[in-house]
Amino acid sequence: EAAMDLGARPWKVFFLITIPMIAPSLAAGGMMSFALSLDDLVLASFVSGPGSTTLPMEVFSAVRLGVKPEINAVASLILLAVSLVTFLVWFFSRRAEEARKRAIQQAIEEAAADSWKQPDARRAPAPNAA
Repeated sequence: EAAMDLGARPWKVFFLITIPMIAPSLAAGGMMSFALSLDDLVLASFVSGPGSTTLPMEVFSAVRLGVKPEINAVASLILLAVSLVTFLVWFFSRRAEEARKRAIQQAIEEAAADSWKQPDARRAPAPNAA
């Protein structure tokens, strides 16, 4: 609301303020739904049509019929992908946080440097009333 009060367009507010604020929640929700979808074999078997196979159904049938090396490779790739995404989210959020801290520190230093140049309104002598 403050950005809109200062003249920002709604789309700019959405992409520059709202999305960055909810990005960690979106990522966490995505990871949780992915993890829960791997666990929900019964629902996947009821909902999927004939001839369609989801990853949890494929893993279950492979375990039931004997584990193939391909299943181990798929599981390893999924674990690698989730680990990589988690690392990238951590890395970029850490970089953004450091950049934010540097910007705040720079703004504080600039404000402190400018404040001694400008006279304090409370201590300024009153103008002569004639």
